[in-house]
Amino acid sequence: MISTHIITGFLGVGKTTTLEHLIRQKPKNEKWAVLLNEFGQTGLDALLLACPEVVIKQVPGGCLCCVTQMPFQVMLNQLIRFERPDRIFIEPSGLGHPDEIVKLLKQKQYEKILNVEAVLTLVDARHLSNERHRQHKIYRRQLAVADVFIANKMDLAEQADKQQFNDLLAEYKRTGFIIENGELPISCLQQNKEHENSFRIFKKAALNQPFFTQTLMLDKKDIWSQEALEIYFESLDILRTKGLVLSESGGLLVNAVMGEVTIKKVELVEEEPRLEFIDYKPIDIGRIKAQLESLKL
Repeated sequence: MISTHIITGFLGVGKTTTLEHLIRQKPKNEKWAVLLNEFGQTGLDALLLACPEVVIKQVPGGCLCCVTQMPFQVMLNQLIRFERPDRIFIEPSGLGHPDEIVKLLKQKQYEKILNVEAVLTLVDARHLSNERHRQHKIYRRQLAVADVFIANKMDLAEQADKQQFNDLLAEYKRTGFIIENGELPISCLQQNKEHENSFRIFKKAALNQPFFTQTLMLDKKDIWSQEALEIYFESLDILRTKGLVLSESGGLLVNAVMGEVTIKKVELVEEEPRLEFIDYKPIDIGRIKAQLESLKL
């Protein structure tokens, strides 16, 4: 039986960073595989997780559990058949419905192959007082499907945020852990599943996605400074920005969530430089393109 872990959470909560930290704790005698999904087409998370000892596959473009279910199943079956891992980690899009993934993994075809472990849902405690997050259908589904809540980025939270997290644990009657910078101990993977059927409170998947997305393709001749990009994306009023841009010293992976910007250097790769934006409102991609043009070196 392959231990199978779902790590879910809303946009920008730190799922990929958490996976990166878990991979650094991988026992030498275990073979791991990771199946990633991104709502848009960038599919760049694999660059962050790159590790020769871990098999990493991606299913870009759309909600993994609704729009791209067949590609997901094909990729999962290939991992099982050809890689034969001891553990599989599944990271759905921040806009995905993990309850649908649980249902899929519980199908008869996988019952003697996959041992579905406790579902871990990451939350940013600072969002718990935000009605826009708490009342969002996708956010609520991600909370309901969880067996364990992981409060990430707690180094940035206030005392009131920590109390909100405690209230969340009491409301949902779940186990919880507090971490910083995605530093989740591997021991947290061994939590017991006590709420296996809780996801069934949602009868239907919400197929109409209340988000707007835009992708800006960049030229390989376009060069920016990391400092200029950090300042720009800190001021950009967009829910989520992710992408690959080029600097004088190499590639830069950009990850910005409501003004919080992380930029990591990566080796130049075959990937086309591009930026993807996700927001609740229509995105003026022409304005963003013009602003970025003015910042080029």
